[in-house]
Amino acid sequence: MNADKKIIQIATDVLVIGGGTAGVAAALEVAGQGYKVVLTSKEDKVAQEAKDGAVADLTAKAEANANIEIMTNTVAADVKGVPGKFEVTLKTGDAAVEKTFGAIVVATGLTTTVLNDAYGLEMGPKVVSQSELEAMLAEGKLEAGKTVAFLVGFGQEGNPLVMQRVLDSLTALTKVADTDAYVFVGDIKLAADGLDALYAQARQEGVIYFKTKETPQVTVGDAMTISILDPVLRQRVEVQPDLVVVEEAILADEDNAALAVPLEIEADNNGFLQPDNVHYFPVKSTRLGIYLAGASRDLLSFEQGLEDAGNVALEVKKFLGDGNLEVPSNTAFVDVDKCTVCLTCYRCCPHGAIYWDSRAIIAESACQGCGICASECPNDAIQLGDYADDAMAQAVKDGQGSAGKSPWIVAFCCKNSGLEAMKMAKAFGYRVPAGLQAIEVPCAGKIDMDYVMDAFVQGADGVMLLTCHNGNCKSDKGALYASWRAEEIKKMLAAVGMPEDRLVCASLANNMGRTFSEISVELERSIKKAGS
Repeated sequence: MNADKKIIQIATDVLVIGGGTAGVAAALEVAGQGYKVVLTSKEDKVAQEAKDGAVADLTAKAEANANIEIMTNTVAADVKGVPGKFEVTLKTGDAAVEKTFGAIVVATGLTTTVLNDAYGLEMGPKVVSQSELEAMLAEGKLEAGKTVAFLVGFGQEGNPLVMQRVLDSLTALTKVADTDAYVFVGDIKLAADGLDALYAQARQEGVIYFKTKETPQVTVGDAMTISILDPVLRQRVEVQPDLVVVEEAILADEDNAALAVPLEIEADNNGFLQPDNVHYFPVKSTRLGIYLAGASRDLLSFEQGLEDAGNVALEVKKFLGDGNLEVPSNTAFVDVDKCTVCLTCYRCCPHGAIYWDSRAIIAESACQGCGICASECPNDAIQLGDYADDAMAQAVKDGQGSAGKSPWIVAFCCKNSGLEAMKMAKAFGYRVPAGLQAIEVPCAGKIDMDYVMDAFVQGADGVMLLTCHNGNCKSDKGALYASWRAEEIKKMLAAVGMPEDRLVCASLANNMGRTFSEISVELERSIKKAGS
């Protein structure tokens, strides 16, 4: 074992929330790694969707698997604890049971809402939703000899899932005798496996597509009429269908927002649980030990949900292992004599690693060592291993006099981006100011305002805060905290008559050596021009 690591014991049972196909598939994959799994569904059964018999097969396998316990009509009412030891209250009706899990997989589904208002239509026997048509086709209730018209891509921005449902329905319609199909589409999105082939196949079977930016005019009466201006014919075209099918918006499960609170992760503006950050793809959440499969994280297809199941199993195994978790021995720690239980650290930790029990406690199994909590603590009660406040102050002090006659520039560099960009700049021979001193931080979120002000007090001519790009920060919000602090520091500099441009906050990727050179050289030039 690494000298700066230690072993802690964690639970190895896994909770899967969501009884859809992605949830059942994830439960099977995780159970296949040897872990005990509890699969919960808020419905009275699991995997109710149909997809060429694959779902029924998955469900049968899950029900027969000795490592999987299925709990229907059950919700996760409360979640406490930390990664490796989540204490979950599962509620079935009025009965509740508490179980301990090492990891949690969220595999909620999607919901739909019909967009008839976008077309000024009222639903009825002749105007149905996409879901209603699918039910009619599945039950064989669509009469032969009908003309069916689809309205899609006018009430929302198109997406492949919407088009896949339409194309699947068209495939089924071509098997109904003497049926004609028209598709009025405003925005075709076919960027998914097999959709181009389905689109072409439907055309070969006689389906007619009208692609137009103009929302079709629909007249409802004894006979319905759909009218558009055909951009090729340059005249109006009318179709009189027997049945109009209105598109549906596909949305995140309404349960996601409620689940996000006890899980201590965030739902995005669209209700999905995974941030738009490359470091969390494909199935990670912002909190270690909580993983996302299928539609819980984005608008994903049936097939993509199954792919997520395998990825989830790999991440769960990587985290849980055999129940002996290796963690850094120098994670963030709290000085209980300084802690006033203001809960600032609890609120700002992006990883849900902090809880309280008469005082703030940082979970070793969850702390990612970003240092955001330490820099936000108003009483400096939290320190972070090798990046403690006294160590950072000493690093600044050690740079005094190192610049010689050149401007002294202190660059606080995120070790994942800014520091690597500087190394690249030097390796490729790009110019780097002679008086530049780089100080490594674990994340830009660890750059305390005190560090910056201390650097200026010690005589630095300029200071740089070099962060990851938003959406590319391993701590998700480190770059945001750094930019917020930079704005506050600039106000302080202005208040004491110091030029604000002596402080530069910039985002970099680790391969942006040339940009590192340009930013640092420009700051040096500005300092020299002003006369330091």
